[in-house]
Amino acid sequence: MNLLITGAAAPLGKALSSGLRERHSLRLTDKDALDTDLDFVQNQLGHDESTNELVKDIDAIVHLGHWAYTPRDGDSETEWLDVNSRCHYNLLLAASEAGVKDVILLSTLDLFLPYQDHMTVSENWKPLPTTDPAQLSAHLAEFTAREFAHCHAFDLVVLRLGHVVHADRVKGQSYDPMWLDERDAVRAIDLVLQKRSALDKRHHRNYHVLHLQSVSPRARFSSDRICDTLDFKPQYNFEDCL
Repeated sequence: MNLLITGAAAPLGKALSSGLRERHSLRLTDKDALDTDLDFVQNQLGHDESTNELVKDIDAIVHLGHWAYTPRDGDSETEWLDVNSRCHYNLLLAASEAGVKDVILLSTLDLFLPYQDHMTVSENWKPLPTTDPAQLSAHLAEFTAREFAHCHAFDLVVLRLGHVVHADRVKGQSYDPMWLDERDAVRAIDLVLQKRSALDKRHHRNYHVLHLQSVSPRARFSSDRICDTLDFKPQYNFEDCL
């Protein structure tokens, strides 16, 4: 599969590039330069021919969205919104015009933090974004992508992730009930790409929402849908942090 990964210079983008390179033909992109032996195109995701060329001959896109941007000194709050509104729209428009079949948008489970801890929140619950730019922009990105899917521009999976970490690097830290190991995130995304037909058959539509975090007795949210549909279980549950 010809696969485009956006936000490839971000930590999660690098993990995806490493984990998916054997199974897919990868094209990477980021607004920042990246030293890699893979096909990399530095791109600002503007409304221009460069974005059209970026998605040419691509079958599927893993769009990091919320995960593609790390605030830097001097950045304003509008940077979050720009990444997940203008740049996001430009990419999806180019993808729809180029005939890209599948888009996986990586979002965040932080959209559900206002719910009380004892509630069993699933994909059927309504997001409650705050005015924090990171949450608000993620919610906006989901809304925009969903409108493209409703117009049958492409098939869409919104994958809301917990707090992505590497298990070996958080030993000794206070347990976070929303942790998700980056290796489990990569494995789940690979399965979504492989088993898109299983999602469509089960839910009879071209737009799907999945939640993913570690599975442990104190996990904040449920990952039952993705585990059941794709026969998947996260390997890292951070029990040594409990």
